[in-house]
Formats: sequence, C-alpha cells, structure tokens
Amino acid sequence: MPPVLLGCVGGFLGAGKTTALAAAARELLARGYKVGLVANDQGRGLVDTAFFRSLGLPAEEVAGGCFCCRFDELVERAGRLVEASAVDVLLAEAVGSCTDLAATVYRPLRRFFRDQFALAPLTVVVEPDRLAEIADPAFLFRFPDEVAYIFDRQIAEADVVLLNKIDLLTPPRRVELERALAGRLRDVPLLGISAATGSGVAAWVDRLLGGGEVAGQDVDVDYAAYARGEGALAWLNATLDARGPGGIEPRALGDALLAGLGEGARRQEMALAHAKVLIASSEGSARVAITSAAARPQWSGDAALGPARELSVIVNARAGTEPDSLAAIVRAAVASAGKLLGLEVSERHFECFSPPPPVPRHRFPATISER
Repeated sequence: MPPVLLGCVGGFLGAGKTTALAAAARELLARGYKVGLVANDQGRGLVDTAFFRSLGLPAEEVAGGCFCCRFDELVERAGRLVEASAVDVLLAEAVGSCTDLAATVYRPLRRFFRDQFALAPLTVVVEPDRLAEIADPAFLFRFPDEVAYIFDRQIAEADVVLLNKIDLLTPPRRVELERALAGRLRDVPLLGISAATGSGVAAWVDRLLGGGEVAGQDVDVDYAAYARGEGALAWLNATLDARGPGGIEPRALGDALLAGLGEGARRQEMALAHAKVLIASSEGSARVAITSAAARPQWSGDAALGPARELSVIVNARAGTEPDSLAAIVRAAVASAGKLLGLEVSERHFECFSPPPPVPRHRFPATISER
C-alpha cells in the first residue's frame, strides 16, 4: 500500500483554516480522492470536528494539546482514518496558537513513519485583518508581543502561505497586504484564496498534491517566548443544551450568542482571536464564527436550519485575556441570549484555561530528520 498523503495546515486563530480545509476537501473529492481530516485543540469539545462530520467527511480529533505535544495521538488518529475510511489524503488542522510544526511533526513523521505517510507542503493560512492587527502597534485591542511572536514563527516555517478572504479585499488593499507578507517570507509561494467562495483553492490543492520542498529549512523558535504567547491566551470550550417551548430559531440563537460575546469583549477591551458556535438539531447543524469583537458573524453549514424545541450548542472562544474574564463574558452572553429568546440553557461541559507550555514529543532539525 502506498503512503497516504498527509498535509498540515497551520495559521493563527481566526485565519479561516477550518473553512479552507473544508474547501480543499471538496476540491479533492471532486478529483476522485478520498479525504479524511484531523482537528486539533488545547481543550475538548470542538466545533471543527463536529463541523467536518456534518459535511459527511471522515474526521478525528487530537484534543488536550497541540500536535507536537500529542504526536503519538496524531499518528494513531491518522492511522484510524486510513483503516476505517480508506482515505488517500489526510488534512490535519493544527491549533491556531501552535508553531514549530516542521521540526516537531513533519520531520518525526518523515523519520519514523515514511512508509505510512508522504508529506504535503506545510500550509499556513493568514487572515487579512489579523495581519494588519499584528503589524500595527496602535491597534485598539492588540495582542501582546508574545502572541505576535507565534504569528511570526508560523509564517517563517511555512512551505506555502495562503492569504485568505481575498474576496473581501480591494485590489489595492490586496497588493498592500501581499507586500507586507512578502517582507516576512523566505522564498516560498504566496497564494491568494477565498475559502468561502472557493477562489484559488484549486491552485492550493495543486501545490498540496504536487509536493515540492517540505520542512526543508530550520526555523529558530524561542520556546520561552512561545510559552508566554500561549499563556497570554484564554481558551474556552463549552457544550450547552438549549430548550424553548415555542421552538428555537438556530440563526437567532447563534447571532445572539456572538453579539453578546463581541459586546462583552469590546467592553473589556479584550483582543478576541475567534469565537465559533455550532448549533445542531435532529435535522442538521450550522456553524457561525467571528474573528474579532467587531467582526460580522459568518455562517456556514446548513445556515437555513429550521426551528427546533431542543438544540445542542458547542461554543469555542479564544482571547487575549485571563480565563476567568473570558468565562464570565461567555456565560453572560449565554444568559443574555437565553433571556432574549425565552430559552432554558444548561451547561453540559464548560472549560476555560490558558494552555500550558508546549513540550514536544520530538523535535528534529532538518539535518538529522532523514536518519
């Protein structure tokens, strides 16, 4: 059996990695490939895994830590997808606060599992507003420098960089952002895509399938600065049950939750990396997300999902603040949405924390990864 092609997709929180992966999966399926996906998170209860599965895609998740720290689980979950679903392409979405994937994931895979997995170029997705935010010291709700360090290291190690959401950019603005990115890049391809519309996705998939240099350059990573960057972020995952005697409109609930969360973040002058809500009924599911406190909600999945008396709700939120502050904002948003819509909302699972320092299972420089 030939090795299964595996490609990691990284990029900062809110870059649009999940939507980009779903678009790439659709393109690969149209070309006759069988695709599996692996989601990743510091916590448990992931919107992304549920979203991938709602699209009919075989999906597993590595929870409780990034791929580098849970390398053995990544290999096990990837093998499970190959065995259970006979996939020939695996796409793995790394945690948005993770970097150093070339040294801690790609090179160990190449060293220990070359017979099982071939490696597609490491892709890093960049969101236009986040790029401007990181680069502008005067930005209103700016992340700490340690968080910006992670963003910088992600781009530095990429084999391919995607500037996402080009459908929202004017031509002059796109040129400006591409110039800003070029100043951070070594000699790697920079592609423009719109994961939402599909523009540019085929060219990206061509790169994934065509190979090229993979994890070929060593990138210096200061793990103390990396740990401070992750520690400056609060991570919230919650699973809720919502009940309404007259039937609940999923779209109204999702919009109300994110409106309350965004308002709370603005009031606290909190740098919001992203918030995602997946709402599921017996008829299907829909997903809505924002990438800053001021962003407009973006719906995907079955956004026209009809009303239901009972809904299951997964909330994932990431922000540059203390865990207690983010937890209070989310709980206030849930209470406000429940009151507004006349719902009874209960918590099935709720966790909010700052990630611990990264401790990779393996870390190899380029010079020894082939031994």
